[in-house]
Amino acid sequence: MSHTVVVTLTDEEYKSMVYEAGRKGLTLSQYVKRFPVGDQDFDSRFEELKNKAKDYERNKTFTVMSLFDDWNDIQRGVKLSLGRTFYHFVKRGELPGVIPAGKNSSNVQLYIRQSMDG
Repeated sequence: MSHTVVVTLTDEEYKSMVYEAGRKGLTLSQYVKRFPVGDQDFDSRFEELKNKAKDYERNKTFTVMSLFDDWNDIQRGVKLSLGRTFYHFVKRGELPGVIPAGKNSSNVQLYIRQSMDG
């Protein structure tokens, strides 16, 4: 039995993987099976996001975007992944005290760090 896994890459990530696969004499599929496709930028930024949200001022709403001074410098794919992953992380209750707080007029997800008493 075989399974298909779909991975979305930016143009830059795709070009880089095709290049590296060719350099190693592998097909793209062989390369992906043997080498991690992880995004260190995402990983470090997600840790930063969790820490900033955990320490954010209580009872004040925030967006993922508002927690980064360099939001405009982050690759679009990383930004989308941060937003989606953080939302599900919060919804599962994995960041105690932080909950979704609806959306703003621009349809951007809001969060709030609750006070100690709820």
